Amino acid sequence: MPFLRAGDPPMQPVTVCEVLKDLSAYNGKVVAVVGRFSARHVGRWLGEQKCAQKLVTGDHEWPNSLWLDYDPAGAPKPPAVLAVDAALLARKQREVKASTSLTQFAFGSSDYDSWAVAYGRIETRPEVLGAAAAGNGRKGFGYAESSPAQLVCHGDAEVVFLNDESIAPASR
Repeated sequence: MPFLRAGDPPMQPVTVCEVLKDLSAYNGKVVAVVGRFSARHVGRWLGEQKCAQKLVTGDHEWPNSLWLDYDPAGAPKPPAVLAVDAALLARKQREVKASTSLTQFAFGSSDYDSWAVAYGRIETRPEVLGAAAAGNGRKGFGYAESSPAQLVCHGDAEVVFLNDESIAPASR
């Protein structure tokens, strides 16, 4: 997908579940992905709690997550103006929020989970797309190779946090 130039239409954001539903079609594509951004001591990822269709290879059911990899040298550099279809983004965020909640921690901080849209390139491995990923032999990404794919971002500036006020009202 080429970078946006003046007059190009805005990017059409997709959800984590949409990417995982057809992972082979998204592999190598540059996209804007909407999901729950989670940051822990082991790393960062975008996810959803419930997808209509689970990604299963062999006897392994993958979590609904995309590992976030920040790689300034190898990731697609975002255009000077990263335009995303705002109405579609609002609709996608509502879809994600309908099936996913932010984690509530006992110590009261909400800094570990947020709604976000992230720009980058989807990467997966042939092992994830085939039956060879069964059981303990999985070759995912991130902590414990637990994510079936990663979103390679140029840097943390390609992750935009969304709040409730950023959601446009539903069309009537």
